[in-house]
Amino acid sequence: MKRLLLYGNYLSLLLVLAGAALWLSYGLAAFLGRAGLALLLLGVAGLALHFAVNLARFKTKNSRLNFIFASNLAVVVLLIVAIVAAVNYLGVKLHTRVDLSAGRAHSLANQSVQVVRGLKKDLDIKAFFSKGNSGLERLRALLEIYRFHSGRVRATFIDPYLKPELVKQYEIKTDGTMVFEYEGKSTRSEEVSEEAITNAIINVSRRGEKTVYLLQGHGEPGSGDSGETGYSEARAGLEKLSFQVKDLILFQETAVPRDAAAVIVAGPQKPLLEKELFLLGEYVEKEQGRLLLLLDPGQGAELKPLLARYGLSLEDHVVVDADPLSQFMGGNYFMPVVAKYPEHAITKGFGYATMFPLARGLSRLSPIPAGVSVDFLAATSPNSWGETNYEVEVKTETITKNPEDKSGPIDIAAAGEIAGEGDKKSRLVVVGDSDFALNKYYFFQANGNFFNNAVSWLAEEKDLVAIAPKVTAPRTVSLTRSAGRLVFFYTLFILPLLVFAAGIGVWLYRRKL
Repeated sequence: MKRLLLYGNYLSLLLVLAGAALWLSYGLAAFLGRAGLALLLLGVAGLALHFAVNLARFKTKNSRLNFIFASNLAVVVLLIVAIVAAVNYLGVKLHTRVDLSAGRAHSLANQSVQVVRGLKKDLDIKAFFSKGNSGLERLRALLEIYRFHSGRVRATFIDPYLKPELVKQYEIKTDGTMVFEYEGKSTRSEEVSEEAITNAIINVSRRGEKTVYLLQGHGEPGSGDSGETGYSEARAGLEKLSFQVKDLILFQETAVPRDAAAVIVAGPQKPLLEKELFLLGEYVEKEQGRLLLLLDPGQGAELKPLLARYGLSLEDHVVVDADPLSQFMGGNYFMPVVAKYPEHAITKGFGYATMFPLARGLSRLSPIPAGVSVDFLAATSPNSWGETNYEVEVKTETITKNPEDKSGPIDIAAAGEIAGEGDKKSRLVVVGDSDFALNKYYFFQANGNFFNNAVSWLAEEKDLVAIAPKVTAPRTVSLTRSAGRLVFFYTLFILPLLVFAAGIGVWLYRRKL
């Protein structure tokens, strides 16, 4: 008993350190965290008891050093407790996440963050995953990031083999199914990825569907065409954002449909009829309509008066870009690659490249009509120019810049607004190329994102105007056979031997002291 009273301070100090570690690691919400706090308090009590029992011994002349040591130890313990308490408090009140991984692989994209922060009610996610499902831990980690950005996200993990009644109730057919429920609506997904989860949240949380019309009847790419020159991927991308996409034969209508959130005119091979131009003009001026015009070189001359209302003009040339970036990204002189964008809601935070095969330039009229605002969205490099003699130079294979050719950088995409009644504005986005959204190029870098953002901005869907969720790729290191042998022998033999030799050297040196 005397020995316990004499050396109980070491045991108490051990309890303090162990308790502080558990409390700091798990917090009071977990059992281990509460147990750690109990151990910490028990250790502090033990140190106090040890000090009180041995106070007389500490005060003796021979034990003055012990008294000083014990006093210092008590101060250190109190400081440890205070630091642990402060860190734990700040960790609860000022919780944050720092992602230092390459490409921010453990962070959500801007779009996902905006979507979850926009939730007005609780979103319930029921994840039917068995313990042996390979995607379970990945899903747990992913949903934890969503919950960090919004307390509205609630997730419940259900083992389908242990809860057959819930499997029957929710009609679960596959291990690895997620059910999303929000304000009486529900949807499901079987893909464990940020893109799939964000799209499911968008689908279940949005009220109603906005309709986007794709003009047809002039040789435009078909929204149902899955070939390289079709727009089926662009249509699928909009549908993932909960837009309803319909074809529009405008010359058969008496007006643009009233439910149109936006009308897309993409790559017409034949001029629009007078009736169609009149209806689009009425849609813009009287209905504060929204237009996305994707006009290739040589197209859209009949649309120039409409563009003039937004202070924009189409250039009659083909953009040639001699910038090495285009070649590096897989393009050529007639496929300019844009990697830098002016600040605008459509391109805010844009950090990816877009390619515009066979594009034309745009210019701003001077003066701009009253009540109109125009912003350019993308421009080619300073090494580019607008080739006015494109067809002849292609045939003769002599692509050169002539004095009459416009020098770069050349603006190839723009957005404009016209103030209407009240807060309502008509909006227009025009791009001097329609090929960038074809199935052939849709998945090149940010081509699809640029198209989706333009439509979302026109339809005033602010939450959807952001960078789409990233697609992660495995990061591997390839070693030659000799390099592999070097790493193997260095880690298993050379490095341990060096550490062993250093230890022997230190031991021999200390023996001489």
